[in-house]
Amino acid sequence: MQSILLITPDFLIILLGAALVAWLKYPKGFWQWAEKLVFYILFPPLLFTSIATSKLTLSTSTTFLAASIITMFLGVAAAWSVRWFVKADPVTHASVFQCAFRFNTYIGFALCSRIYGDEGFALLALLMAFWVPISNTIAVGVLAHAVARRDAQQNVASGRGLSSRQVLKSTFFAVVKNPLIIATVCGLLFNISGFVIPGVALDFMKHLGSASLAMGLLCIGAGLQVKGLTSGLKLLAAATFVRLVVISVFALIMIHVFELPAAAAGVLLIFASLPTGQSCYVMTANMRGDAAAVANLTTMHTVAAMATLPIWISLFIL
Repeated sequence: MQSILLITPDFLIILLGAALVAWLKYPKGFWQWAEKLVFYILFPPLLFTSIATSKLTLSTSTTFLAASIITMFLGVAAAWSVRWFVKADPVTHASVFQCAFRFNTYIGFALCSRIYGDEGFALLALLMAFWVPISNTIAVGVLAHAVARRDAQQNVASGRGLSSRQVLKSTFFAVVKNPLIIATVCGLLFNISGFVIPGVALDFMKHLGSASLAMGLLCIGAGLQVKGLTSGLKLLAAATFVRLVVISVFALIMIHVFELPAAAAGVLLIFASLPTGQSCYVMTANMRGDAAAVANLTTMHTVAAMATLPIWISLFIL
């Protein structure tokens, strides 16, 4: 019950976002601008101040990062193996594949900060700075290859769409210019430098950051959809099982192997147990993958995580 109470506030906000769409008919354009506001303006200051004022450094977090990266690479392998058990279109497989090792930023930070405070928030931010570029590169490479093969089989004109090289190049610059990555790296450099953030600037950024998580969770709820969830149900169920159960088991193994302390172990387990992020849908749609399958899977992950997250938290954290 304690673990359920821990996650309830966050998922109530998500459900509120869904209710605003269903009942008050907030338009789609409103949520698109709200997501941009969170992503570019509100959330980066929270990441920066958390890392800049924490006691974490790269040298003291090496073990945590090693355990986390190995866990997620095992998750990549597990996600790839799904295609051997569930038959589906190669582009659909490639589209769904990424959802196993990409994560929902706002749920993760909300839980880590609630359970482990500033230390948990800073650990997750540090992990995100390393894993986001890696995961994006893997996801884009696999999906670009699948789409290119489909286009070749359909005799698509050479001038249509982006080439694999162009997609990889654009994704590289998208990662480099990602405000969350920039904020995390700048915060880490600021922390290492030993500088102190002036009080007025620190309060200003904290006020911006305090609005980011709630708004981000509302946007998650607004993006949920139930239409078409029964389509390709076997593939979606297998992908959900890998994301919310299998990778969590990998995390528990790595926690034991690396003998992580409580906060680091808890953050890794939460990270491994998170539903996928809505950014998967955006990337898939832009690359002409199976965006509908990814949208359905995102909804399934988020709903299923309401049941699985309390189990992992109650058994291995509380």
